[in-house]
Amino acid sequence: MIEASAAPDVAFWIDAIGRLVVATAAGMVLGWERSRENRQIMGLRTLGLVGLASCIAVQAIVHSGLPNVNADAAGRAMQGILSGVGFIGAGAVLRVGQGQEVHGLATAACIWVTATIGAAAGLAVWPLIIGGLSLAMLVLFVGAPLERRIRERARLTPAEADRKDAERKP
Repeated sequence: MIEASAAPDVAFWIDAIGRLVVATAAGMVLGWERSRENRQIMGLRTLGLVGLASCIAVQAIVHSGLPNVNADAAGRAMQGILSGVGFIGAGAVLRVGQGQEVHGLATAACIWVTATIGAAAGLAVWPLIIGGLSLAMLVLFVGAPLERRIRERARLTPAEADRKDAERKP
């Protein structure tokens, strides 16, 4: 028989682990998209761990049991998370031997989104998690083909662009 005092403890554990799972899964979904696009720097494991770490950091502050822990403390934890993942993002952008071109900005931005989704999971702000993950996936899936088309069109002369448009029309 479970005592009445043990019930809140079990509920806390279920809630806390659920938040960790959501943060990790959201990061892994974003990492899957990066892996699918053959982005070798960030993938399932990296972004899953970024989401998990962000969630742990926020939950550690919120549930620390320390006196005078408030929204300000959680805000400072989130500032630290976002600054820290900036270093990971910089690693995605700065690569030796790539010349003068900048690569990896979408992946770096994806790291920040993953961290904020993880922090939202730590605070159990479910609409932000669902909305943020949905919009991030929309941007990643729709943005890449759209960017390719814009770049292709920018390289064409006006006459070539008109001819290509005419070929696409039935």
